[in-house]
Amino acid sequence: MRYFLVWFIAGLVFLSAIPLTAEQALAIPAFARKYNFPCSVCHLPSFPKLNDFGNMFRDRGYQLLGEQDLPTSDHLTNGYWPVAFRTTVGYQSSSLHKVGDGTPGDPVANISSGGFGFTGLDILSFGTLARDISFGVVYTPGLGSAGFGSGSTAGQGDLESAFLKLDNLFHSDYLLNLKVGKYELDLPFSEKRSPTLNTPFVMYHYMAGAPYTTVLANPGLLASQAYANPNDFAIGDNHPGLELAGIKATPGDGFFRYSLNALSNSDVNAGGTGGGHKLNFYGHVTQSFGGYGIVSGQRVGAFGAYGKVPTVPNPVCPGMSDCGAIAKDGESFYRVGGDASLTAFNQVNLFGAYMHANDNKKLFSLQPTPIAGAQNAVWNGAFAGLDYNPVQIPAWLFSYRYDVIRNSRQGDPTFAKSFNDVNSHTVMARYNFNISTRVDTTLHAEYNYFQTKKTNAEGRNQTGQTGLLAFDFAF
Repeated sequence: MRYFLVWFIAGLVFLSAIPLTAEQALAIPAFARKYNFPCSVCHLPSFPKLNDFGNMFRDRGYQLLGEQDLPTSDHLTNGYWPVAFRTTVGYQSSSLHKVGDGTPGDPVANISSGGFGFTGLDILSFGTLARDISFGVVYTPGLGSAGFGSGSTAGQGDLESAFLKLDNLFHSDYLLNLKVGKYELDLPFSEKRSPTLNTPFVMYHYMAGAPYTTVLANPGLLASQAYANPNDFAIGDNHPGLELAGIKATPGDGFFRYSLNALSNSDVNAGGTGGGHKLNFYGHVTQSFGGYGIVSGQRVGAFGAYGKVPTVPNPVCPGMSDCGAIAKDGESFYRVGGDASLTAFNQVNLFGAYMHANDNKKLFSLQPTPIAGAQNAVWNGAFAGLDYNPVQIPAWLFSYRYDVIRNSRQGDPTFAKSFNDVNSHTVMARYNFNISTRVDTTLHAEYNYFQTKKTNAEGRNQTGQTGLLAFDFAF
C-alpha cells in the first residue's frame, strides 16, 4: 500500500506542475460542435460529471428548447456531427494479495500487473431526431489489448446503449417522457458520469457468493471459496427495457423527478439458463430543494428493484446453444434503498446511498446444482463520496469515495456471515485542459484500495490495489 500511495502522490505532483493558466475544457465534443458553448455550461470543469444545468439538459431530451436543437437547423456550426469518441491512455498498476492456490507451500501468494495501455473505446452518439424525440447510442468494440494488458475484450463488442426517447408527451412540460431500448438506469449517482475510472460503485454490481475484485481476477480461488448465485442482475449494468420518467419544478427552487422501468430479464443468468422472458422492475424518485442537488441545492431520493431470475433451462433446449431467453422458471429478488446529495458554496458535493438486498433461497435450492439447506442471501451496501471543485482553481476536481458491503446471511449456510464483506477507498484528482471546442482532455490520477473478508483459498482476508495515471480524452 505504501508503494501505491507514493506512486499516487508522485502523480499529483506531476499534475500540479501543469500551468494553472491553461484553457478550461470545453463541452463534450458532439454538443460543443452543435451549440458552440463551453463545457462549464453542462459539466463540472472536469468532465464527464454533469452539473445542475447539464442534468436538466439531459432530462429534457438534450434540448435547449430553441431552433438549434433540431438536426435540420440552418444554424448548426463547426461541422456538426453527433458522434464522439472517448478513451483513456496511460499507466495502470494493480495487485491482489493473499491469492494462494490452496497448497500448504503457497498459502499467501500475490499477483500484480502493470503497464502502459488504454482502457477501451466508447463511440457515443446522443441528440435529437426531431422536436421532443431524442436518442442515444454507445458502441464499445471488442479490443484484444484493452484493459492496460490485464485483460481482453476481443469478441465482446456490443451496443452498450441504444434507445429512443419520446419527450414531453401530451405537452406535459417534461413530466411524461417515454424511453425504450437499452440504457443506463436512473441510479442514485450515475456510474457512467462518475469522474472515477477504475473503481466501480461496489453495491451496484455486488453478487452474494462471488468474491469481489476490481481489475484482477482471483485465479487461486477454489470452488469451496464461492457458491453459485444465478442472480447476476446488477442495477449498475445497462438493461433493455422501457422507462417512464419525468421532472417537475417545485416550490423552493427544487425539482421532483421520477423514473419507473420495466426491464427484460432475458439478459439475467443468460450463461446459466439462457435468460428469461419475464419482466423485472426498477424505480427511482428524488426531490431537491434550492437547485438540482449536484452543484446547488440539496436532494433526497429513494429507489428499488424487484424481479425474478431464471434458474432452470427450458427442457426443449437444455443446451441453450440456439435458444436464448426461454428459461423455464424464475425466483424472486429485491433491492431497496435511499440516497442523498448535499452541496455547499457551488464547489462541494457530498453524496451517498444505502441499499438493502435480498435473494430468495429458492435461487440457491432450485438451480441445477442445488445448495443443501439454502437460505435467503441478505446483504447491505452503501457508499459515501465527496467531490471538491475549488473555485480558486476551477480546472481541478478532487474526489474521495468509500464503498462498503456487509453480509447478514449467506445463501449457502456453510459460509461465514462476514464472507465477502467489502471495504473500498478511492481517491482521485483530475486536471482538465483543452485548446478547442472539439476536444476534451483531462489528466487523471486515481488510487483504490480494497479489502474483502475470508475470500482467499485459505479462508483469509484479501486486499487489492489499483493505481492509474492517464489522459482521459474525448473528441
